[in-house]
Amino acid sequence: MADEDLQVEKYQDFLDFDWTDSRWETYLEGLYPQPNHRQLNKFKKKWYKKNVDPALDDTWDPPSLEPEAGANSSSGSTAPTSSSSSSSAPLAFPNGAYADGTRWQVMRQKATICFVTYAVSLVMSIGAFALVFPPYQALLSLVMGFSLELLAKYGLKFKSEYLQFVLLDDVGVMPIMALTLLMPGLHPYLRIFAITPFFLTAVLSFAQICKNHPTLPAWVADFFAPLSNSVARFRIMELRGHSEVAVGFALMAGVLSGRAAPFAALLFWNFMMMRYMMSSWTQSSFRKIDNTLNPVLGKIPIIRSGYASLKRKMYGFVDPESRRDGKLCAIL
Repeated sequence: MADEDLQVEKYQDFLDFDWTDSRWETYLEGLYPQPNHRQLNKFKKKWYKKNVDPALDDTWDPPSLEPEAGANSSSGSTAPTSSSSSSSAPLAFPNGAYADGTRWQVMRQKATICFVTYAVSLVMSIGAFALVFPPYQALLSLVMGFSLELLAKYGLKFKSEYLQFVLLDDVGVMPIMALTLLMPGLHPYLRIFAITPFFLTAVLSFAQICKNHPTLPAWVADFFAPLSNSVARFRIMELRGHSEVAVGFALMAGVLSGRAAPFAALLFWNFMMMRYMMSSWTQSSFRKIDNTLNPVLGKIPIIRSGYASLKRKMYGFVDPESRRDGKLCAIL
């Protein structure tokens, strides 16, 4: 048991190692052929054992090392029919989105802290939906949960590579995105509605922790684990994409009616552009809106050309090359 605990600790140190280290990058560049993402972990372990910590057992793996088939544990950046970019290039950083379940198994105390924080924030959010708890505090607790998860998975490093990997994580943009809804001037009911996509993101993370935490009671894991399977996660991600878009349009309506600050809506839509570029679920939400409007607006000659021009212009915000290439997008 002591040896097992030691290896858990060593494995966590291995996961937390800064893989932007120049020694590792030099070693990786010298490998030919380049290992794929399934082989890369073995090379990392051997290199880490030789150059950093000889006490690491490079043959030891926590249980359930492989992520669920067809699902990236928490990234949510691809739909079921899409393949993640990580499958075509080796990762140079411990990727919480790819092996999130495994990481929760070995983080233990960190996982427990995240579990408690998410449990409290979810209860507070449900209370806000029921109009018995202030939505401001509920949203603030969700921000705290997302921030603690990112710190648990990635630590805190002041490097551009670190920031890139954090933002690529599904939870990465959530704390800052939620902060835009904490700005003064937002109507309470509008803020309650705006909690929805963040609540769904917290549910995704909470279910992963419940499924993979080694010390939680079995009834907790059994109750929440079904939400972590690929089918349930895809449905929640799709619903979250719809709710993010709905919140954006609700903020625009709030600005026009004087119930939301224009700056808050502007910031939120800036983050929505980032979500569109990284998440196929957000793209799918806009596509469904376009599929609903296009058959109607396309029958009116003057409005049809204006609508097509608006789509081209809006797509230019997420793809500056779109106009030159003549591409169209179903974003409004």
